[in-house]
Amino acid sequence: MRVAASRPRIAILAALPREVAPLVREWDAPVVSRAEGTSIWESDRAIVVCAGMGRERVTLALNLAESCGPLRAVISVGYAGALREGMRIDGVYWPAIVIDGQTGERFACEDGEGVLVTADHVVGRNEKPKLAVQWNADLVDMEAATAAKLAKVRALPFRTLRAISDPVDDDLPDLGRFTDVRGGFQSGSFAMYVALHPWLIPTTVRLGKQSSRASQAIAAALLQVLRQAE
Repeated sequence: MRVAASRPRIAILAALPREVAPLVREWDAPVVSRAEGTSIWESDRAIVVCAGMGRERVTLALNLAESCGPLRAVISVGYAGALREGMRIDGVYWPAIVIDGQTGERFACEDGEGVLVTADHVVGRNEKPKLAVQWNADLVDMEAATAAKLAKVRALPFRTLRAISDPVDDDLPDLGRFTDVRGGFQSGSFAMYVALHPWLIPTTVRLGKQSSRASQAIAAALLQVLRQAE
C-alpha cells in the first residue's frame, strides 16, 4: 500500500489510460482497480488518475488523487473533438475558458486561449456545428467542466490540456454505444462492430493514428509542465 505524499503535487486527470500512456510509460507500475475501472500513477511532482469518461468518473478521479496526498493544482487532460475547420491535429490546446454544456457555467483557466465546451455524451459530426455556434466554442470534451468546478470548490489552480482525436468533419460511428458503466471504452466490442461494417475501417484506422499522435503531444506538453514544477 502506498503512503500518501506530504509534498503538494499536480493532479493530472484523464479519462482513458491511452491518453496518458506515453507520459507514464517509465513511471512505477500503476495501482489498478479493475472493479472500479481506475488506474493511478505517481511521481514526486504529479499523480495521474484515469477513471473513465463522464462527470461522475472525473469526480472519482479527483477524489482518488486527493487520497494520495495534498494537491497544488488540477490539470484535466485528454482527447477532444474539433468544432471548427482548420484546427491542428498534431499539437495541443490549452483552452482559456471551459463551459459546462448542460448548465452554461463558465470557468476561467489559469492561462490559454480558445473555448472548450463539455458535453454529457460523445458528440458526433452533425452536432458539432451546433455546439460551435451555441457556445462560440473550438473544442468539445466530456470531463473538463466538472474538473474545473471541483478545482474551484477546492481553491486549486485549474488548467485543461486537449489534443484533437477527431477533426470536425470526421464521420465516426456513435462511440457512446461502446462506453461501459464505468466510463471505459469497450475496444473489443468496437472492433467487432467495425469488422461487421468494413466501410468504417479507413475512418477507424485514421482515428487510431490521430489518437496516438494526440497522446504523444499530450505527454510532451505535460513533461514541460512537470519540469517547470521542479
